Amino acid sequence: MSKQVKVIIQNEEGKYLLVKRADNEKKEHFGNWECPGGKVRKGETFEEAAIREVKEEVNLDIKIIKVVKKISKDDKIVAIVFLGKPLSKKVILSKEHSDYGWFTYEELKSLEPVTYKDFFLELIELAKSTP
Repeated sequence: MSKQVKVIIQNEEGKYLLVKRADNEKKEHFGNWECPGGKVRKGETFEEAAIREVKEEVNLDIKIIKVVKKISKDDKIVAIVFLGKPLSKKVILSKEHSDYGWFTYEELKSLEPVTYKDFFLELIELAKSTP
């Protein structure tokens, strides 16, 4: 089973970055909004993978602020969701995505379609509430 990372990126204005899926790797997610992320490569830490994936997908350098949630299966961590802050401003999308946007939490509630929307909103709530 591959290990995964997702990064909730929040800017100084308190808005969250989402990208719209363009590739067909996961057909059920095509055209959906999601946060950047992907697979952890062999020899990489979860944090290193998160920083690399964000750079590859949206060309932003980020600082990891904290772990929002660890997801385990059979007592092994299989995914980590991080909260990150952008250190650069110019978003340049990879071929995996067709669009991006910075959204307030309120805007996210009405945005469609979002991959695993209820879970994503729960993660934002966790990011806001955990130290």
